[in-house]
Amino acid sequence: MRRLFILSILALPFFFSCKKNNGGSSNNPVDTLATGWKQIFFVDPANLIDIFFINNTGFTISPGAVYKSVDGGNNWTRLTQTAPNFMNIGMGSEMNAAFVVAPNFILSTHSAGAGFDTATLADNYLTDVFFVSSTVAYAAGKNIWKTTDGGVNWTKLHTFTTDSIGYKSLYFLNEQTGWVVRADGLYATFNGGVDWNKVPTLGFDFSTAGDVFFRNATTGFITDRLYFAKTNSGGASWSKTFTGTPTYHDIHFVTDNIGYISDGSRIYKTTDGGSTWKTEVFLIDKHLVELHFTDVDHGWACGSDGTILKFNQ
Repeated sequence: MRRLFILSILALPFFFSCKKNNGGSSNNPVDTLATGWKQIFFVDPANLIDIFFINNTGFTISPGAVYKSVDGGNNWTRLTQTAPNFMNIGMGSEMNAAFVVAPNFILSTHSAGAGFDTATLADNYLTDVFFVSSTVAYAAGKNIWKTTDGGVNWTKLHTFTTDSIGYKSLYFLNEQTGWVVRADGLYATFNGGVDWNKVPTLGFDFSTAGDVFFRNATTGFITDRLYFAKTNSGGASWSKTFTGTPTYHDIHFVTDNIGYISDGSRIYKTTDGGSTWKTEVFLIDKHLVELHFTDVDHGWACGSDGTILKFNQ
């Protein structure tokens, strides 16, 4: 999953310079982790910007390096593959994964990180990649791209006429139905990425941050730098139910009712479909970025200074 609040790769230093969040008790704040969460020792003091798992195999990235775990995130190894501007991870299987490298590269592995292929796309604004099966994935930049061989070859499906600069965040339910957050709004496709229609999101500003997550064709969730909202009508109307700090908010729902969002130094949890939220994690001097869950009992988060959190219920 996938999603940084950056206008371009030049904004990464700013992203991590804003990591301090004086939450918790105003007199004596302390790190707080709810039952099931623990912090994992990481091999480097790197600023981690994405994390993804399938079963016990997972990857995390800093802007310049790829790391791999084969034991559910308890231990990590830095891979020899490097790149200057890693952006996002997508996984189709334990063997197949793809990594967006700004501005126009996608590295893919078909051997769980033992080797990599490089694809150069005619698109200088790539930011996200999303798998819908072990080998079929989509990528978002100025254009929407599709691969059917795990990332070796890519076909351009659609070109947007607006919003070249800005972070793009993808979410697909299947090979036909998906959404992309762009700086100028939320778009949906129902024919495999060939055509995209703008979804009304009155009051939301995606110019510097945004994420999207759908449980099915009608129930979905969006965030911008401040707000979280839910739709039960496929995006025809939205209800704001959360206001956070000015940052990127990643979303992951594991059931229709249980979901999580990141908010700077915190992770919040809902058990009623996003109507109410409670603090699940608070770290005094860390900035949490990405969330990923494989099921209701297994999840991970990553962030600044080599922060890895693991949830195991």
